[in-house]
Amino acid sequence: MTDQVDEQQPLRLLIVGAGALGNALLPRVLRWKWDGITIMDGDRVEEKNLVRQELFAPVDIGRPKSDVLAAWVRNMPVPVHMASRDEFLDANNAEALIAVHDVVADCTDDAHVKRLIDRTCAEYGVALVSGSVHGKESQVILLHAEGEDEAITRDELFHGRPGGEQDGCDMRNVPMETIEETGRRMAQLLRAVRQGEPVKNGRIDLFDGKRWTAIDPPDH
Repeated sequence: MTDQVDEQQPLRLLIVGAGALGNALLPRVLRWKWDGITIMDGDRVEEKNLVRQELFAPVDIGRPKSDVLAAWVRNMPVPVHMASRDEFLDANNAEALIAVHDVVADCTDDAHVKRLIDRTCAEYGVALVSGSVHGKESQVILLHAEGEDEAITRDELFHGRPGGEQDGCDMRNVPMETIEETGRRMAQLLRAVRQGEPVKNGRIDLFDGKRWTAIDPPDH
């Protein structure tokens, strides 16, 4: 499952969200040469998570998701420095945490948090790969990577204020194929950033349950 990457300068990766997308993404990027990985989530493992979040087991129910994933990594034969933060990202901690990382993987399901992550990454010049799922569909966006349209923001791609229906998604209604495809696409973009490959800031990759399409950002 893990994608291979050529040797590059180590980067510090922050994964925000240890739910279904975090579970799908982490094994795919684990063996790359990172200077460190931080996994952040304030949730606890629940029984309903076990079907969609495959790195958790019944023995983990009630434990912090971030701690469980960090322990899973430490039990793998992979020489990576792994840290966990048992807290939600918010306005009180976003700057201090994002500023000490080089790239952020946004695996959250809250539109307001996604906008906060985007604004903070833009301020500190931190590359951002953001994934979202809803039903059988998903979208993945790369923002603030070095190069053309580096300054483009989420608000320029999605106009208006997020509504209440955007504050979360019942993952029990999301097919595993959608979760896995989204994690795979996020990993592909992280690999491109990691290797310094040409990327398109602001391009929206859309998965409709069967195939991917892309929408380019508006001209600046």
